[in-house]
Amino acid sequence: MYFLSKDCFVCRTQNYWVVLNAGRDKYSCVTHVDLASIGDLLHGWRNPNEASEHILRFGTEAGDLIESLMSNGIVTADPNDGKPFAESECPAYERAMEILDPNVPVKHPPSCVTRFFLACARVDWRLRKTKLSRTLARIEQRRIRARSPAAASDVQHISGLMTAFQDLRPLYPRPYLCLFDSLALLEFLAGYRSFPRIVFGVVADPFHAHCWLQEGNMVLNDDLERIGHYKPILSL
Repeated sequence: MYFLSKDCFVCRTQNYWVVLNAGRDKYSCVTHVDLASIGDLLHGWRNPNEASEHILRFGTEAGDLIESLMSNGIVTADPNDGKPFAESECPAYERAMEILDPNVPVKHPPSCVTRFFLACARVDWRLRKTKLSRTLARIEQRRIRARSPAAASDVQHISGLMTAFQDLRPLYPRPYLCLFDSLALLEFLAGYRSFPRIVFGVVADPFHAHCWLQEGNMVLNDDLERIGHYKPILSL
């Protein structure tokens, strides 16, 4: 029996299974048919009848596929270092946050400007120097510590903070990238005791990955039309 590695997350989209390997900062794709051929060897595989049907046709290739998945750090034979092979639970979204009018000039206090640059610099350094898995673990631990309701439930407060972030963003010398901008905004909001979730989504064919922030069922820094193309693979 094989287990999904702890730093890996999966989702099925179109005819593929997409794997986010946060420990190696990379994505992989495996066809559903190929993965089903070893489904009865994967702890947590939900359709054993389908797996048995495919393994009759692909039995000779099963060993090569397992070896490839193990060498890429996707599955493990050690139950203490793995988890069930199953899709992560991700919150549904129903609406997008309305940001304050960006054309109305607002003077941001020095403390806000300082927090903005500190948030960007911290995330910039982490993306360059540390594995994504460590960054994600830190986010999850912070959310666990901050269970008590705070500014996160104040939509107007978050909207004002996001407006400040967008106003100041051109001042930080790094091109827009959804991962950096979402993590930097997450870090910025945390400075005000607001802890939304970061959601990662993927499209399999052609492959593309994206991420955004979400507070409950409300998307904070993206529009519903764009993220509607993506299948969530991880939320924390």
